[in-house]
Amino acid sequence: MSKRRHSFSIEMVSKSHLDTISVSNEPKAEVLFEGELGELVQIEFIEGIILQITGDKGVFRIDLTEKELSHGLAKKRSL
Repeated sequence: MSKRRHSFSIEMVSKSHLDTISVSNEPKAEVLFEGELGELVQIEFIEGIILQITGDKGVFRIDLTEKELSHGLAKKRSL
């Protein structure tokens, strides 16, 4: 699987759909986002390089190709 870095974005309709945002001041501390995308509206690939999951309360995007997703899922199933 590709060793490239993958960026992401989360867009919410309202901050009331966020359950947790945890950010530490420590340089290498974890960051946690939890919330609700709501009812699934659509899952699609934008230009073949961005997986977009749209719910009625938000949108999650990650730069991940169909090939990378398929490879990752196949690898997980073989474990």
